[in-house]
Amino acid sequence: MEESSRMIDVEKLISYSDDLVEVLKDKRDISNITQCFQHFNDLRSHCDSDSKEIYRLLQEYEEKIEACKKKTEQAKSEVADAAEMDHLHKEFQEELEKELRLKEELR
Repeated sequence: MEESSRMIDVEKLISYSDDLVEVLKDKRDISNITQCFQHFNDLRSHCDSDSKEIYRLLQEYEEKIEACKKKTEQAKSEVADAAEMDHLHKEFQEELEKELRLKEELR
């Protein structure tokens, strides 16, 4: 049984080879295949250069995003410091007022 399936495969291969030989006999077909291959190479070259450019741009944008993140964190910490300063200033004012009241009471 294995031998019969193998024979069929060989027959298909021979048929395929015969068809390929017939196609390649015509000079126009060879020219068309050559032209298609050249277009394929050109397209691949363009795709490679586009891919490299996109990769470079992605890296550039990632660096910009990282710089923005750092600036945002720095701004947040400065805002937090300003809020903390406001809170401390209010506490200082309250303590100063308490001190003034105590001085008034002592007089």
